Amino acid sequence: MAQALHIFRELGYARLTTDAVAARCQISKRTLYRLFASKTDLIAAIIETHRESMIALPGDYDHLSLTQALDRIFFNDIDDEADRQRFAFLQFLFVEAAVHPELEAISGKYGRDATLKLLEEWIAHQCALGRIKVPDTRDAARMLMDMVVGSVAPMCYGPPTWPGSERRRSYVRECIRVFLGGVATPTPG
Repeated sequence: MAQALHIFRELGYARLTTDAVAARCQISKRTLYRLFASKTDLIAAIIETHRESMIALPGDYDHLSLTQALDRIFFNDIDDEADRQRFAFLQFLFVEAAVHPELEAISGKYGRDATLKLLEEWIAHQCALGRIKVPDTRDAARMLMDMVVGSVAPMCYGPPTWPGSERRRSYVRECIRVFLGGVATPTPG
């Protein structure tokens, strides 16, 4: 998978072939096909692995405050280099997916949709514990994801617009605060 990721980043989706991966790994295509039945399966595995670097779910966060839990779930405490690497991959993926509809479909299924499902399950669990109350867990998950992914959106089609990883992390923390507490000030009784 590491070699496939390297080829994907080096040559792009169109030139990522099972022939290229097998040659780079110095294995037969037959061996590669035992591991990954198709290029789609290989890309799906790359995206799933990357998703695990973007969202730490499932996981046990019940002992933490909701703010601390979401901070950990979104890996808001990683070092600057790891932060740059994971968002550089996303930026590359967004650009490639815009040109290749089949990659957009794979990315949606194994990246965005899977992340949304994990967030929805976490929110439903928190509702069951009585820690939060939302009318629709899927909508709440989508709102949270839209807010946090907003820290990535400016990077999709150009260089990062954040002056540094700490600024982006601050943005994510503010998204978490707004999601959990809203923005309206309490009105006197």
